[in-house]
Amino acid sequence: MAPCISLCIRNTSLTRLVLFGLALFALSAAQAQTAPQESTAPAPDASLGSKLENKLEKVLGDTPANKLPPKLLPKWELGLGFGAVSMPDYRGSDHQSTVAFPIPYVIYRGDILKADRSGVRTRFFDSEYVDLELSLNGGVPVSSKHNEARQGMPDLDPTLEIGPQAIIRVVGKARDVTRLDIRLPVRQVISSSLRQEGLVFTPALNLSITPRDDWQFGAQTGPYFATARYHRYLYEVAPQFATATRPAYTPKGGYGGWQVTTSLSRRFDKMWFGSFIRASTVKGAVFEDSPLVKRKFNLYAGFGISWLFAKSSEMVPATDDE
Repeated sequence: MAPCISLCIRNTSLTRLVLFGLALFALSAAQAQTAPQESTAPAPDASLGSKLENKLEKVLGDTPANKLPPKLLPKWELGLGFGAVSMPDYRGSDHQSTVAFPIPYVIYRGDILKADRSGVRTRFFDSEYVDLELSLNGGVPVSSKHNEARQGMPDLDPTLEIGPQAIIRVVGKARDVTRLDIRLPVRQVISSSLRQEGLVFTPALNLSITPRDDWQFGAQTGPYFATARYHRYLYEVAPQFATATRPAYTPKGGYGGWQVTTSLSRRFDKMWFGSFIRASTVKGAVFEDSPLVKRKFNLYAGFGISWLFAKSSEMVPATDDE
């Protein structure tokens, strides 16, 4: 897969960009006049827009108020804990499962390879405003005998998703308290049987807030897109599995719905806590009329706790959101 190449305009606030555009418009209008007139009106007081821009600059701009203090953390840390998550078998399923599982806590703050609460990633390209990295994701197995809509159909294997992700910073930079960025991951889906199950593309607007009390808040929203092969893996009903209440069905590729995720986490001295809530809808998806889609709206929720028992003596600078 070829990585995405993105061109972005450097700015520190959307308001500043608008004001810059208005200034260019005013300048071109003045040059078009043959006899420009000098204004004698007194300068007005600061407008509400200017006051708002100043406020946003203090909160989101490159100011001390929006900077996290320098912090050194161990280059690697190891821990172990447990977690639980409640989630549907797949988006659109009416079967919800709650499972508990052990959580290995593995942190590695290398220059190229990083493993943290955001996952395992390798950074290929890094600039002040654009990152390009390798990212991973995965899907859980589904037992068809426990899912009424899939009774008699093959089970769904666990999947691994791997591919490049471009991150375009919109507001804030590394080590800022508040950051807003656009994430553009394109991943190849591979099942545990080593079959390629298509591509997924999940662009998202991502907000990260890391106050100085070490609690970390995140919010992310965006659509799903996937190839026909991936949609067939989840939502196809082959003719041999069709019944009187489950007609044969073959989905297309394209839009696959929308999701909103919020998260809250904190790293203590020898413990880490994290939680999330996600709302997902398949309303308007190209596979919405699949007989395997029984619910248009799904909720996910989970938490995890890990205790740290080993760490490196070598200290390195904290990552962007620590």
